[in-house]
Amino acid sequence: MKTKLNISEPSPTCPFRVEAAQYTPVTPEDDGLTLVFLHAMSLHKETFAPMIEHFLATTSTGIKDVWSIDNPNSGRSSVLNQDLLAGPSYREYWSAAEYARATYSFLTSPAHGVNFSTRRIVGLAHSSAVSALMMLIHAKAFSSQKKPLQFAAIILLDPALLPPEFPSTEILSSMFGKFASTKREKWSTRAAARQYLAAHPAFKAWETRALQLFVECALREGSSSEVVLSCSRAQEAAFYLSPTTDFKAQPVEIFMELARADALHIHLITCLKDEYKGQTKPSKEFQIAQVRSTTRGSVQLLDRGGHMFPQVEPTLCAEAIQRALSGETKARL
Repeated sequence: MKTKLNISEPSPTCPFRVEAAQYTPVTPEDDGLTLVFLHAMSLHKETFAPMIEHFLATTSTGIKDVWSIDNPNSGRSSVLNQDLLAGPSYREYWSAAEYARATYSFLTSPAHGVNFSTRRIVGLAHSSAVSALMMLIHAKAFSSQKKPLQFAAIILLDPALLPPEFPSTEILSSMFGKFASTKREKWSTRAAARQYLAAHPAFKAWETRALQLFVECALREGSSSEVVLSCSRAQEAAFYLSPTTDFKAQPVEIFMELARADALHIHLITCLKDEYKGQTKPSKEFQIAQVRSTTRGSVQLLDRGGHMFPQVEPTLCAEAIQRALSGETKARL
């Protein structure tokens, strides 16, 4: 496997620089699938590396390459965009639409030399990034190309698609917003951060390398000698507490529209046992019912790992993705 970093410059659809990692299998298939991963809020593109490496080591055919794209306010991309992120427009604001625009900007950039409009793309997103993926699929306003981006299939990893009419949606948004606004944001060294996070309830179950990658990639150098969260507490809290966008359709509505149309293969991988005291059960039951109503999708229920199973159980996650893709790697979609 080869790994390469690529950076796109600001574009008419996105004011940020965006970094992505490209993973190429030892024997790429010319007409194989291109997988594009989007990460959860406050994480980073490298968070999928342990899972992707296992996936490519055990998946011998059907894959051309794999890409993991930073949210512009996260990971190494946050360092590239720090001046803009610290300005009045973004200091206390963020939305899934920014990630959708950034992903589109990267995928249509000439910087990496890849014409994604000719690729058989599978979009994979975890948690809150599923909202960005929905917008990316739906937003025809992004497209200035003669041949817009098309997706052969999508894989949703424990999606945070929360119907607004569910009481649990308000409870979860408040819970996540409070957690984000009160979390610790700086440490004297990365070693101190790792020691703290390894004992924290939100991180202590993570696979060892996934935790180390968080320390390396989700923290940046602060204004003095400390290290700080790349994604600020204010932006993360704003994302959860004010989930409005300038899109006409909300992510849940787009998801329902895709399920009704039954034209796109939708694969849902979720864990019913999570960390949120049963509050996600109504939305998960809703998501499962939507995907099971289609003729082209699939549902997998994992028995461990919780909401963060890509980080807690990267091997289990890779195997689930392999099952979801078992037909896609052979089909001409």
